[in-house]
Amino acid sequence: MGSIVIVVVAVALLVTAVLLVRSPGLPWPAIVVAALTSAICFTVGGDTSRGTSGPSIATVTGSIAGLVSVLAAILALVPRPQDGPAPRAAIVLSAGGIAVGAVGLLVTVLAG
Repeated sequence: MGSIVIVVVAVALLVTAVLLVRSPGLPWPAIVVAALTSAICFTVGGDTSRGTSGPSIATVTGSIAGLVSVLAAILALVPRPQDGPAPRAAIVLSAGGIAVGAVGLLVTVLAG
């Protein structure tokens, strides 16, 4: 039952990443979802790697998603001209972190 929930969450995260890339607007929702993806990956990774000596795949991808969310937040805070369109780099970077975390969750389920 637990692996089904993880697969559903991973698919929902992938769908969310696609929707965030397609939507116009501020990058902060994407950054928050990337941080939540990191937290989900750490939770799943901590639960699945109790008997192993090294970190699980979900833990590693969670740390990557967390790092990407911090980098995206730094990019979003860079001052930009008010008359131009908002840069999309932070949104795309956050969506990449979400995708990495979701794929890490799927690989953890398939490997475990």
